[in-house]
Amino acid sequence: MDTKPPSYRHTTRLFLVIGIALVLAVIVRSQLVPESFGEIGHYRADAIEEATQFELRHLGREACAECHDDIVDLHAKDAHARVPCESCHGAGAKHVAAEGDGEIHRPEGKQVCLICHRMLAARPGEFAQIDVEAHFAFVGVEDPQTLCVDCHSPHEPLFMDRDLRQARLHPLIHRCRDCHIGRTDDTLPRPEGHPAIFECDYCHAEVAAGFAERPHNGVRCTACHLFFKETESAGRILRDSDPRFCLLCHRDAPFRSDDAPPGIDWPDHRETMAEDDNDLDKRCIDCHQDRIHPLQTRTAAAGEE
Repeated sequence: MDTKPPSYRHTTRLFLVIGIALVLAVIVRSQLVPESFGEIGHYRADAIEEATQFELRHLGREACAECHDDIVDLHAKDAHARVPCESCHGAGAKHVAAEGDGEIHRPEGKQVCLICHRMLAARPGEFAQIDVEAHFAFVGVEDPQTLCVDCHSPHEPLFMDRDLRQARLHPLIHRCRDCHIGRTDDTLPRPEGHPAIFECDYCHAEVAAGFAERPHNGVRCTACHLFFKETESAGRILRDSDPRFCLLCHRDAPFRSDDAPPGIDWPDHRETMAEDDNDLDKRCIDCHQDRIHPLQTRTAAAGEE
């Protein structure tokens, strides 16, 4: 029985169409691909020059310092030192071009601050975070409409007494929530066999023991001895002794509740208590150190005799 070889004539038109399409694609690509494409990478090299022709919108901190050097100096030494001015105030080109009369964004309300500072499990434990209701209850704020800036200056929110970048490196301090999602109470007992972690009383046992007997014992050490993580094993720590830092909790204000921490009028309090002109320069801790904790006299590991 004779068999005829298979015929592929029906594919001729298909391959012809594909061939024509490929030729057209090559021709069209040659016309559409810019001449500078691929010269210095897989993109159009001319785009670099074109980008330099766009009008600048963000000018950087140096431009702000030309008129606001006092604020920039404050900002540079505090917790917001690494936050560019335009992160909160928006692009400043029009403001600068109009010599200060142009539009500039001035953040209002709590939500602007909470973009960064709302408590979230995804954020690192050493990053300043708050639960608004719990924070207000802790510092005795009665009015829930109270704004963050009623207590915290956005340019100098923590009133440090030195530049953050000049603070000494310190062993890493851990919180429970650095490892445990949702666990924010560091006072809970640890199970038997829990890995040892570095805590303040490991080296400062004498101070920690004295602190536990003082009125401020409900405040974390790192609330005043501010800690900023630098590496996986160390960070910078500061003792914030500026009076304005104490006044974050102790300033007498109408939005404080009756069970708020003791409030004082400042600077009237210092002027009333001063015995001479030298007393007018004193900080809160110069008179009230014993209300916080004893001054450190030695450094010792926990359990050291």
